[in-house]
Order: sequence, then structure tokens, then C-alpha cells
Amino acid sequence: MDLMKRVGLDREESVSLIAENCHVQGELRFSAELIINGQVSGVVTADSSGSGLNVGTKGEVVGNLYAPSIIISGQVKGDIYAFGHIELTNTARVSGNLFYQSLQMAAGSSLSGSLRQMEASEIKALMVSEENISRRTAIGRLEAVSELASKNVDDNNSISST
Repeated sequence: MDLMKRVGLDREESVSLIAENCHVQGELRFSAELIINGQVSGVVTADSSGSGLNVGTKGEVVGNLYAPSIIISGQVKGDIYAFGHIELTNTARVSGNLFYQSLQMAAGSSLSGSLRQMEASEIKALMVSEENISRRTAIGRLEAVSELASKNVDDNNSISST
């Protein structure tokens, strides 16, 4: 039997993997399916309505997750938005709020945050609003850092000239 068929990856859709030895920082967008077994610091967003996100047992995410279907087996520090289904397995550790249409929590999973069941259309509207706020906040941080860096350069130039 072919290895791809044995692990369930013989589908036509592409599957993206962030392996245990990888650390990704920034905004991450995907279509089809994404499996996170490494570390991600930033916002993770699905581009298509049939997409699925899986945070494996060794996966760690610090940032918000936006996808139709989300399975958490690892650790997430951030809010989770699924206009379909969220599943927390027995090894899941989540610190953040969950916005979902349907939810499945296994015994042993850990959640520190609030649960909010909503209609898919409400979650999609909330996702767009939250994504825009996240982008504006990130841009604001970059502008603040740039201003601070240019001020420090100006201060250093004035100090060195006196």
C-alpha cells in the first residue's frame, strides 16, 4: 500500500504541514488542509470554505485561528473562530475564547476562556471584523517601532555631533 494512502493523504486537495522542527512567525494563510506540529506565532487563516486546520499533539500556536473546521490536540493561546466545527481532543490545551457552530470536547482537554455558539454567518462577520483589527494592530505596532527607531537614530546623531 502506498504511504500517502496509509496516512490519508491520497486526496486531490493539498495538505500543508508545519513540522515539529519548524517555527513560523507572522500571518499564515492556507487553503485545503493545514497540519501544525511545530510552533506558530501569529494569525492563522483559511482561505477557502472547505479548509481544515489541525494542531497536532506537539503543535503550539500563539495567535488567533480562523477556519471552517478546526481540530486541536496541542496547545493554543489565542481565540479560535470556526464557522463549522471545533474539536478539542483529550490532549488539547487552549487559553482563549471559542466561537463555533458545533463543538466537541474530549475528557481531559483543557480550556481557559469562554465558549460562544453562533450561527455560521455571525462567526464569518466576526472573523472579518477581528482579522481587520488584528491587521490594524500589527500595522500600528510596525509604525510605532519604525517611529521609535527613527527617533533613536535622530537622538544618536544629535548626541554624536555635540
